[in-house]
Amino acid sequence: MDQFTPQPDLALQLPRDMYYQVIHTLCGSLPPPVSDSPEDRTRRDNAAIAQVACLLPANADEATLAAQYVAASAQALDSLRQARENPSDAARAMQCIAQSACMMRQARGARSLLIRVQAVRQKREADTASLDRAAWLEHCTTGLMADALGRTAPAPMAEPPPPQPAPIAAEEAWPQPDPVAEADHYAITYPRRAALIRSLGCLPAPCTFGPPEPDLVQAIVTGTSPILRALDSPAEASAGAG
Repeated sequence: MDQFTPQPDLALQLPRDMYYQVIHTLCGSLPPPVSDSPEDRTRRDNAAIAQVACLLPANADEATLAAQYVAASAQALDSLRQARENPSDAARAMQCIAQSACMMRQARGARSLLIRVQAVRQKREADTASLDRAAWLEHCTTGLMADALGRTAPAPMAEPPPPQPAPIAAEEAWPQPDPVAEADHYAITYPRRAALIRSLGCLPAPCTFGPPEPDLVQAIVTGTSPILRALDSPAEASAGAG
């Protein structure tokens, strides 16, 4: 038995649990697979995962909207299938067609809302102060809700300072950034990206998100802080503790 069992930071565990809940809820809402075989059920579930992933959800809100779009689209197509299976029952066929049209509208609405939500997030990410404030608010919300359930709260995170006017000084007068603190902050803000970088030992190719600076990538890969270690698999973390 390993004496050291790493306890992942709740902020790093939340995305994994969220996606677990989203995909299981989605698969439970989908029409039956083509057949009752385990292979067809796996193909159906894999198709749902691919559809959600291609919509590029970056947080819990976006993943939920993406799952709603996929579920509504699948139900719309299944209603059309049922209409074709009842050609002799005009009333039933028309009912299925109406349900299909309704679900298609729901699907389009979910996708349109997802696009708007993503646009707001991308605009926020372009503003460092706004992004830091959003990360702080999310951190506080997670901690308060976890505390209410008697769960372990996320590791303490310093509140971002209010925006200050940029000082007029020579470039060399700026303090050098702390790579360890920057790596921890990046891991808290983007746990999936940091885990991927750390597992690969470099940026993925191709890189589908805004790449951090090379120094920050190196700090994420080689860092040994508790937050960064929590990104590793239990076996890797235990080996690293020896």
